[in-house]
Amino acid sequence: MKRFATTIALTLIASTVLAHHAMEFIAMESYSTAKHGEYVFHLHYDYIVDDQNNPLADHWEFTPGLSYGITDMLMLDIHTHFAKFGEDHIVDAERENYMSTGSSPFMEAAALCLQYRIIEDWIIDIAFVATLEVPFSRANKLLGSEDNVYAGTLILSKSFGEHGNLCANFTYEEEGDEDSTTWAVGVKNPLSDDPHGIAGGVELLGDFDGDCWSVLPGIYAPIGNDGIIFKTGMEFGQEKNETGGWTDTIRANVSMLYRF
Repeated sequence: MKRFATTIALTLIASTVLAHHAMEFIAMESYSTAKHGEYVFHLHYDYIVDDQNNPLADHWEFTPGLSYGITDMLMLDIHTHFAKFGEDHIVDAERENYMSTGSSPFMEAAALCLQYRIIEDWIIDIAFVATLEVPFSRANKLLGSEDNVYAGTLILSKSFGEHGNLCANFTYEEEGDEDSTTWAVGVKNPLSDDPHGIAGGVELLGDFDGDCWSVLPGIYAPIGNDGIIFKTGMEFGQEKNETGGWTDTIRANVSMLYRF
């Protein structure tokens, strides 16, 4: 059981490194960054079902963050995770203190990201994101999250039509002696004649070991003006379990971005 909780916690940390500051997509990093001197306040809520047959493995996460355009090509992002975890996420030594209610919500981790747009207006736009995520003491005590998470993401992007975009991510993550390499491909396009209006998209995600995959259809809508963007989507997928079978996973996301 301890191995299960640790595996789930590592999966959560790996997923939360992705794209909390992204301008375009939900679970993926995007090529777009804040302009020089511009700020982006972003707020995200995720409800995550790691096993649809096991409610004790559910958890939710509330993520506020702030991005800043150091230059037109370089963006700094800082965000934090406020989360609640079901009983099966808690390490064995602490589980009896929480029973079926799981943990109370707590500050799980803080993250620092730097994104640099390397190539622009070429055949393919290229960017890179470096991420450091540091778990807080309560995450260490309850989840066994002892090590910092280091991640690097290569972003390949191609715009088409009016505000359509095709994007790919390749990410390497390392936490202590655990590491993973994941991929993601997404496409988005306006849904109406207004290229600045509501858009729809689909994101496909997985890892190179073939241990997990998911699909995330999403809606991206400006509110009032181009400075506020509302995004929401449902992610459906599967992950290999300890017996070699597949576990069904679900994630619901609601996000808002405000550029100023």
